[in-house]
Amino acid sequence: MSNPMEEHLAEAMAEFEEARAKLTEAGAAAARISATVMAKDRSVEVTVGPQGELTNLRFPTARYRTMPPAQLASVLMTTIGSARAQAVEQLADIYRPFGPIPGLSPTAEGGFQELDWDTLFAPLREEGLPVPPVKAPTRSSGGALLDELVEEEDAGSTGTGSSGTGGASRR
Repeated sequence: MSNPMEEHLAEAMAEFEEARAKLTEAGAAAARISATVMAKDRSVEVTVGPQGELTNLRFPTARYRTMPPAQLASVLMTTIGSARAQAVEQLADIYRPFGPIPGLSPTAEGGFQELDWDTLFAPLREEGLPVPPVKAPTRSSGGALLDELVEEEDAGSTGTGSSGTGGASRR
């Protein structure tokens, strides 16, 4: 005769091992993510990797040579943004079977949006479980360079109508 507790533990361990194997496979698939996008005018093609990093930049035609710098920059930024959005969608597809991923959003800048901690902790509160207090997000210092970039981005986006991406790249 076997112990029901041991059977339950063995079943839970088997489920855990299965979930761990699936997560390992998902992690390997996420590490292989690549998204390539061609600009609408076919002047540039970009490829980004799993972290949204630019891994390839190609100019399939000579059209870029006659473009004003601001137009070329705009085409590059738009195309890179589209490729990053595709990479985030691929990541979401990989991890979707495991449930919702708080903060992951293909439509948010950089692929992530701020978390709504109240919503995230609501199920725990409903069960009467203790949850950490929810505080308003504060910007912590990430070092002098990051602070300078953030300040420059904030200054560049006030009343100028720009997207705030131009300030940090003019070095």
